[in-house]
Amino acid sequence: MGFLRLAIILKSWYYIDLREIIDTRVGTREKEGKEIIVKLAEEIWAKVLELMSVEVSKIAFTTWIKPISPVMIDDKKIVLKVPHDVNREMIMTKYISLLSNCIKEVTDKKFDIEIILESEDTGKINNTKKKDEGIPLDPNLSFETFIVGKNSNVAYAAALAVAELPGGKYNPLYLFGGSGLGKTHILQAIGNYFKENYPEKKVLYTTSERFTYELVTAIHEKTNQAFRDKYRNVDLLLIDDVQYLSKTELALEEFFHTFNALHDAGKQIILTCDRMPSEIPQLPERLVSRFNSGLTVDIQPPDYETRMAILQSKFERESLTLGTEAIEFIASNIRSNVRDLEGAVSRIELYAGIKRVAEVDLDLVMEAINDIVASQGVKVADIPLIIKEVERYFSLSEGALVSKKRSQDIALPRQIAMYLCREILDSSFPKIGDEFGGRDHTTVMHSVKKIQSELKDDKNMKTCVDEITVNIKSN
Repeated sequence: MGFLRLAIILKSWYYIDLREIIDTRVGTREKEGKEIIVKLAEEIWAKVLELMSVEVSKIAFTTWIKPISPVMIDDKKIVLKVPHDVNREMIMTKYISLLSNCIKEVTDKKFDIEIILESEDTGKINNTKKKDEGIPLDPNLSFETFIVGKNSNVAYAAALAVAELPGGKYNPLYLFGGSGLGKTHILQAIGNYFKENYPEKKVLYTTSERFTYELVTAIHEKTNQAFRDKYRNVDLLLIDDVQYLSKTELALEEFFHTFNALHDAGKQIILTCDRMPSEIPQLPERLVSRFNSGLTVDIQPPDYETRMAILQSKFERESLTLGTEAIEFIASNIRSNVRDLEGAVSRIELYAGIKRVAEVDLDLVMEAINDIVASQGVKVADIPLIIKEVERYFSLSEGALVSKKRSQDIALPRQIAMYLCREILDSSFPKIGDEFGGRDHTTVMHSVKKIQSELKDDKNMKTCVDEITVNIKSN
């Protein structure tokens, strides 16, 4: 063993003079040296907390920053520990830059930061960085636990095909749809299937925001090659929420080359996004082309039957018994996404626990999820309802808007209906096109843009759209 080198002279309230170093030889004074290290780390951390408390919201500080505690400090690195992996993940993806800046403000020196779990703190100082293998996969997110419906059957089939035969014609696999529809579940299910069936191969799951952060860190620390080796030497790359790549030109450029390297090597790439590639702002055409080169699959909100199946499955896992009437009430009133359904189940489980009942009736369900139902607003509408209301407003026959007719008395109402489907439901262009008689998504895009443009200057158009929207809300 060598020496424990440590700066212990505080220059002022916020600074450390690193010129004065104490060498504590290993032996009888080793324990004393470690105590000095811990004490100094605590003194520095107390001042860092003061700075962080005014830089982030009170909730964020209490939830993510306050649970951090110092382990040690030497002349190059500060080691911190957190109680749970989710804390470490949040710090590394969202607060690490701010944390680093605050430590520099306190110490007048740039330190490497290592964050460990409390379960990993054995009292020994680890001077080597833990190898980063991406975000851990959740073993509960598997193909077996995913409820397949009409909204997701194509995505599920494509995902299973990719998991069984990676690097084939569905490369990349691009899954898109609104928040909470199961994209991350499918993404991680592929990763878990791959790890189980191909244990010798490398899987890396991450988010586009973390990819960007790691790239910036690699450039700052001059570890570009290590960053590239991490992302390009894998057999399966899973990237969640790829739309955030467009925020940073540097990340777009790096990902372009990472994509090419993996694709050329026959490695499987799977991406999720909240919209089609062509709809991502500032995404270069060369990446739009590559994202579209494999298989692009839309995931829609679950239909009634799928919502019923999801609820029944989740209540069974929670060992709660609900009557058909109660489950039908939830499925009929929460239509937006799977995440809201899960939130409803959690609320009902909480209320059942408070009231100490195993069999849940309709009254308890209504009490538990009343505010969730109220928050759904106009999103309980669907495309057929919007079509029906527009046809009624313009005194058109039923089915006129989905017909092949292109006369002006039908064309304009059809464009308004397409706009409302996009505005109210946030449905994808292909989905809207399918509902309007199988029209191409570019036709829908043109219609939406046309109405958006007219709403800026045409008061009559605005009045018309507002009145139809009110009618939709009243259903």
